[in-house]
Amino acid sequence: MTTSPFTLEALSEKLDQLATFTAPGPGVTRLVYDEHWCDAHLWLQAEARALGLAATCDAIGNLWLHDPGLMPGTRVIAVGSHLDSVRQGGRFDGAYGTIAALLLAAELRGSATPVAAFVTCEEEGSRFPMALTGVRGLLGQLVPSRCADQRDRDGVRWADALASARARGCAAEAPPDGAPVPKLFNAARQLELHIEQGPVLESMGAKLGVVDTIAGYRRVRARLTGEARHAGTTPMDRRRDALAAAAEIVLAAEALGLETGAPAVATAGGASAEPGLYNVVPGTATLLLEVRHTDDAALVRMEAALGERARAIAARRGVAIELEVQSGEAATPLSAALADQAEAMAAGMAIPYRRMASGAGHDTMAFAQDGVPALMLFTPSRLGISHHPDELTKVRDLWVAAAFARELLLAWAKDLA
Repeated sequence: MTTSPFTLEALSEKLDQLATFTAPGPGVTRLVYDEHWCDAHLWLQAEARALGLAATCDAIGNLWLHDPGLMPGTRVIAVGSHLDSVRQGGRFDGAYGTIAALLLAAELRGSATPVAAFVTCEEEGSRFPMALTGVRGLLGQLVPSRCADQRDRDGVRWADALASARARGCAAEAPPDGAPVPKLFNAARQLELHIEQGPVLESMGAKLGVVDTIAGYRRVRARLTGEARHAGTTPMDRRRDALAAAAEIVLAAEALGLETGAPAVATAGGASAEPGLYNVVPGTATLLLEVRHTDDAALVRMEAALGERARAIAARRGVAIELEVQSGEAATPLSAALADQAEAMAAGMAIPYRRMASGAGHDTMAFAQDGVPALMLFTPSRLGISHHPDELTKVRDLWVAAAFARELLLAWAKDLA
């Protein structure tokens, strides 16, 4: 009798193993194409083969773990998450969805509709100034030659980092210049398991989150230019202090989020000033500002309001300001029909659940934007902590969502047969 690979013990053990592929230091640091990412990639390939699956790379290092009999272009149910991490992040973000997908693909081999696990090379944007490049490539939307000259903070080109990973067997041959990454499979439906990364499920005592919307965001860099003057000889009422203006804008962003109300959030995630001396009034300052909302129209209004408030503060203080949108994603509804089905199944199985939105971006939004019926399932995060070494979800909670996903995927396979 064959022993099923789909067990709580296997999930826990493989999560522990994946967490060892990290740079030295607190938490997990596994950046796309670095040596630790490559080691993890090769380990996943070996684990998949040990479970009887094939491991197929695409041209930028995304990985499909699937029944060896599947031909390219096959219509599959895609389940998975991302391999990369933020710097000094936690051991569950992306990793949980990746390991759960590996075990589910092995468990459900031979189902009425093929279930294939995907592992995207990058989602976080933690090495190069691009996020969701992995899933965009997986869906045939990314043209690698257009990303080639992006550089990390050490000056390494994206194309050179990818070439190094390819040399280790972690990516397939590059497509011709100007051509997109070739798609390996076509997703009929898509599922991603993920830790919540927030406090809602734990605070409610819920074990499962059924996600029906992913928030959109806008990221804006604000550059303020005042006048650097001697701090001891410049009277308070004669200053054009760039950092003081920036500080007021930070508070204005916070106020905007509070006034707009849930699910809106507004954050100043970074600040710097020059020349950065005790005895000099700062002449320049830079802020990294972000707004998020699950409704696109509301998101547009928040972005406009933040810009208006920032310009008004700068003008009142005699400081010049430049606002530059760095990146953004539209708010993305997931499949209401699949969420309804999951909600009904969870209720029928007496699993405490909550239907909810995700405030964080995920690979799933790209599938949904591509027209694929898509869904996410969340598990509770202890104290809502994520992107931090203290990130934690109980293994039994991880197993509740994984076991539920097995039943949901079996239902999908029958629906699509």
